[in-house]
Amino acid sequence: MNNTELVEYEDQRHIVMNPMDATPAQFRAGLDRRKENRDTLMEWIRSALLEGRDYGSIIIKGQKSKPSLLKPGAEKIAGMLGLIPKFPNLKEYEEAVLAGHVVDAIILKCELQNQSGEVIGEGVGARYVEKQDHGDLNKALKMASKSAMIDATLRCAGISEIFTQDVEDMALSDPEPTKQDEIHTSHGIELATEKQVSAVGRLLENDKVTTKEKRNIHSLIEGGLRKSKAGEILDYYYGDSKQENGVWIKVNRGVLADR
Repeated sequence: MNNTELVEYEDQRHIVMNPMDATPAQFRAGLDRRKENRDTLMEWIRSALLEGRDYGSIIIKGQKSKPSLLKPGAEKIAGMLGLIPKFPNLKEYEEAVLAGHVVDAIILKCELQNQSGEVIGEGVGARYVEKQDHGDLNKALKMASKSAMIDATLRCAGISEIFTQDVEDMALSDPEPTKQDEIHTSHGIELATEKQVSAVGRLLENDKVTTKEKRNIHSLIEGGLRKSKAGEILDYYYGDSKQENGVWIKVNRGVLADR
């Protein structure tokens, strides 16, 4: 039964539909138990998760962002809690593709279920197939499922106070800066734009990037990423692009395309 709690008192078992309907003693005991369990979980997270692999931050306008939970970290937390990710509406997209329908956008739901199949947490992830993944449906599905699982983990474990949702893909190109994407300098050195930093930061959660490469990338971000270096990194991993008639087209393949 959803949203219920089984409590014991006076050798009787009672179903409490709303925690606020419990007796003060039962309610207090429940709060104390949850607080102790949550403190234990937070302690484990801080000791078991590794920065640069399970979570990461990026530098935006010279400031370190709130840590972003990455897929490996979400998998660790869900596994520790004994939860299994399920995607109930994934089959709908599979059937649509098999039927020959064009899928422009994907919105996946993730359910974190316990061993009994009960839903403990839910999350949602969305992707635009063409706009964000250049028509690569397989990649769009993977990214949507990843985002949905991270969202479900954050909600289920109640850890939004220390982690944020994974940073969404941003354009890899670097057009003329706007008010929201100004050029910043440090000691005369032109720093990377927000779009560049976000795009480079995405490499930290890419399974095709090696652990050693992620460490190097993280060090560069931590030290204040230069605009020229950010461009080199993006071109190396994602390939070079140019704009034609308002559309960005790949000119050279990046190393990730061949891994």
